[in-house]
Amino acid sequence: MSYKSDFNLYDAFNIFDSGRVGNITIHDIREGLNQIGVYPTAEEIELFMTRYDRTKDRRLTFSEFSDAFLPLDPQQASILNRRKANPVNRAMYRRDDCFLADTQIEFRSMWRVHLKIECANETLRQRLQSRPLFNVAEAFNSLDINADGRISIDEVKRLIESRGYFVSP
Repeated sequence: MSYKSDFNLYDAFNIFDSGRVGNITIHDIREGLNQIGVYPTAEEIELFMTRYDRTKDRRLTFSEFSDAFLPLDPQQASILNRRKANPVNRAMYRRDDCFLADTQIEFRSMWRVHLKIECANETLRQRLQSRPLFNVAEAFNSLDINADGRISIDEVKRLIESRGYFVSP
């Protein structure tokens, strides 16, 4: 979304923080998503909240919310972080009217992908947890080739390629 010049994190956050209190709850997320035409399940919203709520207070601050939408590429993230809110349009019909039509479509699509991925991750976590011989520490150690307590991009790439898939950095 950083390549869409009208997309900015302030307007994206304000779609959900309609009362301008500085944080959003599960209820705010559901209401905001419904207003823009995305209808998630309670579980999907719960998983999204759990993933991004660093303080575990059941509210997302602007910073926590931004983590969900900032690109991993530092340059693109910097571009998006510097972008200001769009001028207010008094004739807004929907909460996402702060964006152009094609950006609205991509924003909704991004939300759907986020929610789908969180559900897929949770399904995988549950499947792994139900396997009696699976051990998270052993799985981590098998990836951490140099035993530095971190898994690098190269170590993940090595794992993926060892399974017969070749990916770019």
